[in-house]
Amino acid sequence: MEETVRPRELELPLQLQFAMRKAELEAQEMTWDQLYAALLNLYQRRLIEWAAVKDILADENIELEFDLPTQLELVELAMMCEGDEDDEDDEDDDREYSVF
Repeated sequence: MEETVRPRELELPLQLQFAMRKAELEAQEMTWDQLYAALLNLYQRRLIEWAAVKDILADENIELEFDLPTQLELVELAMMCEGDEDDEDDEDDDREYSVF
């Protein structure tokens, strides 16, 4: 018989667990618009970090190829998501949402 492989649960360091719990508590008090803005800000920070990593690697003559979305692509994605959000709001007004 073959032994099945089960994925391990990711264990975060204690400091990150506290940060995640703090973010969860803060997110429960946010409106959907605030959550949307916070996620876009977080995404923008990650893009800046990736660009910095790519620059550091380029300085070390290490080539790494990855595709960053353009500002136009991000705007199109946001508009597409807003359209989907409007449709869902009409249908799902009775449901409660959980962020985490």
